[in-house]
Amino acid sequence: MAQRFQFETEVAFEQAGVRFNVGLSAAAGETAAFDLTVDDLATGDRVAFNHQACPAVHDFTRGFTRWLGTRGVRATRGDADITGTASDDLTSAQLMQLGPSAVDLIDQKFSLYTGSVTEPNGYSDVIYKKDDGVAWLTINRPETFNAKRGITMEEMADALLDASRDNSVRVVVISGAGPNGFCTGNDQSYDPSLERDDYSGTATISYSQVIQQMPQPVIAAVDGYAIGSGNILSYESDFTIATTRSRFGQTGPRVGSPAAGHGVASLSARVGQKRAREIWMLCQQYSAQEAFEMGLVNKVVAPSELWEEVDRWIGYVKNVSPVIVQMQKISYNQHDHFEIPEVGPVQQHIPDFAASEEGQERRTAFIERRPIDPSKNLPYALIPIE
Repeated sequence: MAQRFQFETEVAFEQAGVRFNVGLSAAAGETAAFDLTVDDLATGDRVAFNHQACPAVHDFTRGFTRWLGTRGVRATRGDADITGTASDDLTSAQLMQLGPSAVDLIDQKFSLYTGSVTEPNGYSDVIYKKDDGVAWLTINRPETFNAKRGITMEEMADALLDASRDNSVRVVVISGAGPNGFCTGNDQSYDPSLERDDYSGTATISYSQVIQQMPQPVIAAVDGYAIGSGNILSYESDFTIATTRSRFGQTGPRVGSPAAGHGVASLSARVGQKRAREIWMLCQQYSAQEAFEMGLVNKVVAPSELWEEVDRWIGYVKNVSPVIVQMQKISYNQHDHFEIPEVGPVQQHIPDFAASEEGQERRTAFIERRPIDPSKNLPYALIPIE
């Protein structure tokens, strides 16, 4: 039984337009009780926990209820609240940490939104922004270690397509919210046979196809678990920068996911046939250092150094020719798909590059040992993504 204990707080997220009310309390000798509600800051009304009222709050409270279970709270999600009782096995120290941990998890997600989540427009599962030539895409489901549902994948594809069409974007960075997971695959709590209408995406093209075909290089900034399709997302990105606390691996054969085909076999082009079969068939997990040594990762850094290192790689990308990098991406993709075209991508899309302003500028800048003039860069070749 808990000692007398009380934790109550309100956490408002002005840009997201919602306020979370969190309480955990117990009278002396009684079981500690937990409760959570969410208010709409614009109207003052309680936010209902259903997809039609607010997809972001609905989805979060679903995952948050499961998270409470891992912390020793038997929780039930109602129409507009979460209530639960703490296990008698929890110590006073664990109870005291539970409230702040709950608030921290809420903050990991809702502090990232730049617009009201109660409005019908906008993304619910990802955060997307463009700034100074960089498109930033964050999977925003920290309550599930950034596992994806159909809507997540739809929003990822939509955001990446937008970046692919923007000639000012030089590089794309994909990450996961919170310190625990880059992406842990598909969220198995959703039953596609029962919840298809509300939770399945309707994108006509997959985010994986866009990553491969978009002209810009894609950096996977991995902090935490990259498991299942999260590992695929990492190795299909052009570069992967990981923190020392990251882990990589596949789960398909172990959990009954019948993954097969090119997306599986293409791993052998990164790490070789023996390693690829080991990773996919045995479902083991690998540290960031092990992933680096086998070729899954380009760089491993301390968690505190991740974004500094990402910025460094962004600088590298911005210093090279965007259209030539685009042609090189095409070349690697053709090799991955065992394609031997009659002419290479340069001959097909930019045959006169050497005589172009960019071609001449880069040559003379090299000879004169000076920085290039980026205004001379050619635009990306317009190649449909399909």
